[in-house]
Amino acid sequence: MKTTYFWTAMAAVCISLSACEQDLIPQPNLTPTDTYTNHPNHVRYQQYLDDYVQFNRLPGAVLLLKKSNESVWAGAAGFSNLEHQTPVKTTTPFRAGSISKTFVATLIMLLKEQGKLGLDDKLVDLLPKVKGKIPQSDQISLRHLLSHTSGIFDPVNEDTYYQLNMVNNPAQRASMSADDILQRYVYGRALAFNPGERYSYSNTNYLLLGQIIEKTEGKTLQTVLDERINQPLGLKSTYIDKRVDNNVARGYADFYANNQLMDVTALDRADGDGAYGGLVSTATDLFRFSEALFGGKLVSAATLKEMMTPFPVRQGESIYGLGIDQWPSTVLGTGYGHNGSLIGAEANVFYFPDQQATFVILTNYGSGSRKDFLEEVLVNR
Repeated sequence: MKTTYFWTAMAAVCISLSACEQDLIPQPNLTPTDTYTNHPNHVRYQQYLDDYVQFNRLPGAVLLLKKSNESVWAGAAGFSNLEHQTPVKTTTPFRAGSISKTFVATLIMLLKEQGKLGLDDKLVDLLPKVKGKIPQSDQISLRHLLSHTSGIFDPVNEDTYYQLNMVNNPAQRASMSADDILQRYVYGRALAFNPGERYSYSNTNYLLLGQIIEKTEGKTLQTVLDERINQPLGLKSTYIDKRVDNNVARGYADFYANNQLMDVTALDRADGDGAYGGLVSTATDLFRFSEALFGGKLVSAATLKEMMTPFPVRQGESIYGLGIDQWPSTVLGTGYGHNGSLIGAEANVFYFPDQQATFVILTNYGSGSRKDFLEEVLVNR
């Protein structure tokens, strides 16, 4: 999930945060590590990763690379759990934030291919409960939700009241259902613009899409994810529901801007929720998903083209398609995939058609990091 927080204001009022983080931090169950030491560029790539972690002062990271002229390489550096000094492994699961949205969009498009949904279907028809609660719900289409052109209010990024409540009482936020969030923070709020007029990222769009999937299929989002993506692709460590997750890399942030890392896992659990940001996965699983999606093994070529094409907004511009964002690069050409950001985690998965190259990078630090080295690593020479 793309998340913007007013750190100074939050630090001033987040009296309960330190208390909520004094809980016992569990020791993860260690699992075997996939090794890539026989890869011809192992030493070079591992050095790039080590330097990246050190330069950005990250707790830990996993990097996976695939170039057209090489086999897959993955490496790990740093720690997934600073208290226990647990080394990151290439198999360590991380919170993937808004990469959830590409999975959810793919499920929507699979239902569209079955004729169960249409991109011009209106929100009020798909979820009648929003009538009179979300303005212009009879004009907001499935396409608007997928492309962040609905104008629907996004409390995660736009509501200080939501942000402060989440920081000061993450357990309460974690206990809230999607309907609770809509009722408390979204219903009755004006649209930022008329549907289709312009682009504005809103996590609420995907919260609603998750509900549309569940209503259409009569199953939980996790069940649909398992049936349509995880099981067909053999994804063993990818889920979107809430689980006991001691093996997931703990999240860290320089919360008070004092060069001290704070464990913010409780906040990530609370705010990384469901269809818009709740995905947990590994580098290998995310790579398999990316390869299947962009390799035409999940949806048709026509559907994939729709997903990769930005919505033609009437004001401004957008580089966001239907659950797929772009990574412009003068060296690699345009990359397609998604970023995911939480307070204590960052994830990126992007495929570059011109280079036939993919990178997956997962970190348990949520304050951003420079990734310039990826262009040098991925370019074919």
